[in-house]
This record gives sequence, structure tokens and C-alpha cells, in this order.
Amino acid sequence: MHAARIIRDPAEVADRLSMFGVTAEEFIPLIEAVVAAKNDVVAVDARTASGSKAYFAGVRHKRLLFLPKGWEMDSTGGVESVYHPDTGIRIVYQSVDEACISFRGPQPVSTKGPASEAAIKTAQGELFREDEAPEVPPERIARLNSTVWFLCVSINHQDPDDVRAELALPAAIDRGHFKGFLERIFIVNFGDWNSRGSVAKRPDDDDPYEFSIARK
Repeated sequence: MHAARIIRDPAEVADRLSMFGVTAEEFIPLIEAVVAAKNDVVAVDARTASGSKAYFAGVRHKRLLFLPKGWEMDSTGGVESVYHPDTGIRIVYQSVDEACISFRGPQPVSTKGPASEAAIKTAQGELFREDEAPEVPPERIARLNSTVWFLCVSINHQDPDDVRAELALPAAIDRGHFKGFLERIFIVNFGDWNSRGSVAKRPDDDDPYEFSIARK
């Protein structure tokens, strides 16, 4: 199994996130929207309502965060993402079991389909052969024409204050699950959520935005 490069020191996280043009603090309103959506269910709702609402909120607010920064919407193969036209980087929202655990990578709450597997194989697959799992330095990752990252958010059903988030670069997907990671950037660690300070107001859905939406 590939040994992922884990970035968790706040200064290093800030430096690495600058590649995406965002800060850790800018993710907080997005994650708050996911938590609120996940909790917006009643007993008579469909069994999958909580997870579906969290996913829809994650996709929406990820785009509200990145589109004003020059990113574009992308839905190639049914994989909802944001795409940077200059770097080729894609970011996909993903609800996971547990994020930000150094000795174990996050896994999707719902298994990934063939389109996600193909997208990662096309991008990350250029780094190494299937029979090897090397340590991939950041500069080699940066030289790729494209990479597919996942914004992984976990919400503990037993402890509402246990919310975590990381930006992860999986090496592959196998049978619907992530198979190894090249890099993991810890954004919200265990204990951070309950102690977070005030954040900027999340933009309302009907607020005006000055950006163009391009579909791929």
C-alpha cells in the first residue's frame, strides 16, 4: 500500500492549499453547509436523505467557493467536480467514514462508480505502474497534466462535534473504494470543529456572483 504524504502542520497546510488558491478557513462555511444539510431530515424522510442532502450541499458550496476564483464546473462521466483550466486539477466532494486519521485513509460512505475509477486512472495513473507504489514527491504531482482530488468530509453520528475534513489525492479506486493515497492535506482535524472561531457568513443561494459557468 502506498505511503501517503500527509500534511497537517497549519503552516504547511496553508502553503500547500495556496496551490488551489484557497485557505483552510475558506472551507469552513462549505463544511458548515454540509453539516446543516445532513441534519435537515425528519423521521419520515427517505433512508438515504441525510447522505444525499450532504452530498448536494457539498457539491453546491464547493462550486460557490471555487467558481469565483476562476475554476469551472465539470460533470464529465457524471462525476461532479470543479476544474481549473490552467492546471487541469479537478476537485470532487466526497462524504467519508473518517477523515484525518494518519494511519488509515478515508473511504467513501457510498462506493464510487466506474466513472470515478476511470478519471483517477487517467490522471494519477501516469505517475506509476499498477505493480508499484512509489513515494511520489509533490513536484512530480505538480507536473501532471491533471489530478483528481477529493474533498473528504466526515461527520460522526455519535458526536456532532467530531467533524473532520481533508483534501486527498487517491492513487486509485478499486471495487468502489480508495486504494492508497499520494497526498493528504488535513484541513479540519479531530477537535478543531468545536473550537473553531467565527467565520465569514456563507453566501446565500440568491446572492449575485460575477463568474461564468462552463460545462465540460
